[in-house]
Amino acid sequence: MPKHFSQANILLLLIALIWGSTFIIVKQSLGILHPMQVIAYRFTLAFILVFLAKYRTVLRHWRTSLFPGIGIGLLLFLGFTTQTFGLKFTSPSTSALITGSNAVLVALFEALFKRKKLSRSSFFGVLTATAGLILITWSGASFTFGYGDLLTLACAIFFALHINATGQALTRSDPSTITVIQFAFVALAAWCSLIPVSGLKVNIPPTTWYALLYLGIMATGLAFLAQSYAQRDASPIHTAIMLATEPAFATVLSISLGFELMTMRLIIGGLLVITGIIFSSSGESFASSGEK
Repeated sequence: MPKHFSQANILLLLIALIWGSTFIIVKQSLGILHPMQVIAYRFTLAFILVFLAKYRTVLRHWRTSLFPGIGIGLLLFLGFTTQTFGLKFTSPSTSALITGSNAVLVALFEALFKRKKLSRSSFFGVLTATAGLILITWSGASFTFGYGDLLTLACAIFFALHINATGQALTRSDPSTITVIQFAFVALAAWCSLIPVSGLKVNIPPTTWYALLYLGIMATGLAFLAQSYAQRDASPIHTAIMLATEPAFATVLSISLGFELMTMRLIIGGLLVITGIIFSSSGESFASSGEK
C-alpha cells in the first residue's frame, strides 16, 4: 500500500474517532443551547482556527474556490442542521447508526452521477461494514422511525452528497481554501437562522464552552481540514467507508463512559466493520461501465 494512501487511512480513522465522540457531547449541549447555537459557535470557532492557520493560501486561491466552497458549505449546513435537530429527538447511538448509512448512499450517488458501477470488492465492503454498524449500534429494543430519525436520515443524505461534492471540488480547488469558505458559509447561515429564534445571547456555562471549543477546534476545524487532504488520496466511496467507523467509535466511547456494556454483538459487529474496510481497500473502488 502506498505511503500516502496509508496516511489517508490514518487521518480518516482519526477523524471518525473524533466525530464518534461528538454525539454524546452534542446531545448534552442541546440541554442548554439551541441547536443553531451549537452549529453557529462550532463553525465560527472552526473558521477562525483554519483561516488563521491558512490565510496566505486562502488569499491566493479564494477566487477559484469560492463557488465550490459555497456549494459544499450549503450541503454541510443542511447536514449538520438536520443532524443536530435530530439529536434532540433521538438517541446518540441511533443518530450515529443512521448517519453512518451515508457510506451506502455515497456508493449509490457515485453510481448515479458518474454512471459507474461498484466493483465487487467495494460492494461487498459496503454491505459488510453496514451490517457491522447495524449490529454494533442496534439497541435490541423495538425500532421506531420517529421524527428525529427522519431528520437524521436527511442528514445522512446531505453528508453523502457532501463527500461526493468535496471529492469533485478538490480536483480543481485548494483544500484549505475550500475548508475555510464552507466553514464561513455554515457559520454565517447558522447565525442568520439563530437571530430570529433566540438572538445572540452568550450566557453560556463554562463547561459548555469547553464542549464548544472541542466541537469547533478538534471535531470541526482540524477534522475537516484533515478530511480534505485525505480525500486527495482516497476515493469518495473509500472515504465514506472509513468514516463509517464513526458509530463504532461512538459505541466504544459509550462503553468506556459507562453508558453501555461490552457484548458479543459488539465484538462481531466490530469484526464485520474491519472486514468491510479491508475489502473496500482491496482494489479500485469503481470500474467504469463497460470497462474490460
